[in-house]
Amino acid sequence: MSGARRSNPDLRRWVLAAIASTGGLLFGFNTGIISGALPLIQQDWLIDTYTSSLLVAVLLGGAVVGALIAGQISDGFGRREIITATSATFALGGFGSGLAPSIDWLIASRAAVGLALGAVSVSVPLYIAEIAPARTRGALVSCNQLAITLGILLSYVAAAIFEGYDHSWRYMFVSGSALAVLLGVTSVWLEESPRWLVWQDDEQEARRVLEELGDAPDAIDCEIDRIKKALASEADHSLLSFLRGPGAPMIVTGIGLYFFEQFVGINAIIYFAPTLFGQAGFDGRMVASLATIEIGFLNVLMTLVAMYYLDRIGRKPLLAIGFAGMACSLLASGLIFSAMREASVAQECLALLALLSFIAFFAVSIGPIGWLMISELYPTTLRGRAMSIPTAAHWLFNAIVSFAFMPVLELLGNGPTFAFFALFGVGGWFFCKFHTPETKGLTLEEIQQSHALAAPLRSRPRSVLQP
Repeated sequence: MSGARRSNPDLRRWVLAAIASTGGLLFGFNTGIISGALPLIQQDWLIDTYTSSLLVAVLLGGAVVGALIAGQISDGFGRREIITATSATFALGGFGSGLAPSIDWLIASRAAVGLALGAVSVSVPLYIAEIAPARTRGALVSCNQLAITLGILLSYVAAAIFEGYDHSWRYMFVSGSALAVLLGVTSVWLEESPRWLVWQDDEQEARRVLEELGDAPDAIDCEIDRIKKALASEADHSLLSFLRGPGAPMIVTGIGLYFFEQFVGINAIIYFAPTLFGQAGFDGRMVASLATIEIGFLNVLMTLVAMYYLDRIGRKPLLAIGFAGMACSLLASGLIFSAMREASVAQECLALLALLSFIAFFAVSIGPIGWLMISELYPTTLRGRAMSIPTAAHWLFNAIVSFAFMPVLELLGNGPTFAFFALFGVGGWFFCKFHTPETKGLTLEEIQQSHALAAPLRSRPRSVLQP
């Protein structure tokens, strides 16, 4: 082991986090691309509002199933393996979507992509959290959210690039397969999680991985000892007994965070942004697409701001700022859209500013913190399966909001719909104030101890797949 490597032990972890976050890039691209593709599919196949909403929601339904499956697999076969396995599903789903001969084929292909989405949404933050040191875990895990925002931005750019082609939505879907190939190629350099290896009684391999990460021998000894003590003190829970007992409050925290994240309407706005800008008076699809790209760029920029502050001022202050800001921005959006009578430059600027403000407050708070906190709260022996529950809830809430958004928008209009979302911003502020712990600066093992998830010494489970 070279002195150069040991002098900067975090560098290798940042590299691994970046590789794993390619899954987040696919996450963002495949959820964002529908905003540009959907209006073109509607033109080509003359599908109605119900079918349009179904085309969005089926991806999210697949993600619910994928998240539940991924938690079990990641606990049973390793964190790295599930990340690697999703690349083929992404690639096949992307080609299937682009070459779809019918709407039924397209819906099925999008459902397959959804399975992969659910899998990476569990496995990537879980993996990064387990290789990250406490002092930089917030920033490292948020690489996943940064990649998601970059993927969304890339999807907007791809939509703008292919805008003028015949059947351009097909190229939009197929272009995502290139990112899937990137994930498949780069994932071969991922190291397995040392925590998972120690849990599997492979201490020698865990030590090798920690050495490869650049840790000094005494630091490796301390890390291995801390992991072993935490594993020994974790109760021999089945998932069901965990949910009925000490894990219930933390599961409620994870589900609650995602409930308020989704019901402030973030993904409805992401998916249907060009439609919203068209209703705000933006003239032409290209202008609306460019305004949507501005949203994507701001999402990336403010996620970088969040990464800087997460390990400095903590999770709870950013959540408080974010939910308060989102509620105000949504209320302003509702008022602006309600006051619109005819298209003007002023109303376009105000509508864009209000939506950009909403995106900024989201990206600096619950956007990265949701994925971060569910990767921190649960014990190693149940982390994958426990994480899969709030993650599946995330996708279920996402599907409900996305499926209902356009019909509700048609029924109520833009102003009341945004005001309705603002109420959930207020609710999110209160939930985070009273039901969300602060995890800044704590190791994963210290978090378990602080929330009384440890129990007297008991034998470890005979099998990670034991119910």
